[in-house]
Amino acid sequence: MANLESGKPDRRFPVPVVCPACLATLNDEWHCTTCGRTYALENGFPNLILGERFDDPTDQACMDYEEQSNADLTRNYWLPMFRRFWPGGGARLLSLGCGTGVDVDLLADAGFDTVGIDCGNRTHVWPRRRYPERFLLANGKHLPFPDAIFDGVYCGCVFPHVGVIGDSDRVAPDYRESRAALAQQMARVLRPGGKILVSSPNRWFPFDIFHGRRPGSYTPRFNPPTSPFLLSVGDYRRLFRAAGCVRVEAQPVRGYWGFIRSARTLKGRLLGLPVRFLFWLASLPGAKPLRSWPLNPWLVVLIEKGT
Repeated sequence: MANLESGKPDRRFPVPVVCPACLATLNDEWHCTTCGRTYALENGFPNLILGERFDDPTDQACMDYEEQSNADLTRNYWLPMFRRFWPGGGARLLSLGCGTGVDVDLLADAGFDTVGIDCGNRTHVWPRRRYPERFLLANGKHLPFPDAIFDGVYCGCVFPHVGVIGDSDRVAPDYRESRAALAQQMARVLRPGGKILVSSPNRWFPFDIFHGRRPGSYTPRFNPPTSPFLLSVGDYRRLFRAAGCVRVEAQPVRGYWGFIRSARTLKGRLLGLPVRFLFWLASLPGAKPLRSWPLNPWLVVLIEKGT
């Protein structure tokens, strides 16, 4: 954030930051003496976005729901999983596409050295986080961090929104290259043996229950499996193996979604029962093959970098 008294950038960001264009060190004014780029502040936060931004909605109702959902996800899914991976705590994590950033606060409170980046329109809510110095604006295809600096990198439903036209389900001609660039960058900043976790709707499931619905609507968007908007486990495997990763495996999904909005009404709870059942079914210990199949509406994929 900016130092409000001096008006100068505050370089308390807990992880080394480099120029996203050339990976050279930035000075205290967010200026790269190697390529000559200077990065400005936006609402007091460094704007290191190179490339496009994500034009996401910012109305108050959307922000309130996102904060509640993010808190529920972190407490019930990310935090238990990260404690299994790094039982001693202290791992350095990158939340890629952190949105409102509630997860960064909760993980930092739990002892994880977590920072968050986003290329959307969430900087106006970052000042109310407990650790606002842990946030900056950046595009995942041009990460402003040195090589091999994180123990873990994770993102929630980021890949489907990369390589698309606006905030739609129509992919751009270069969507493969865009998604490959994101996977390459995530692997680049990961230490050998580190872990990446990505999540999104399953391309093989016939309905997309997470995109294209109006608030309060329970009608899912039909998802033809031939559409490249969503990704499958195989899609993630191809992207990350090309980036030098050695293990790509679908994980249990129970607890990922709290279904906060639908749980407010009887209709929502009843209509949500089949989805909850599928989440439970795909999370059973003997259901590993099922997690990649069309019966599973949501994917969480674990990727490991080679040592």
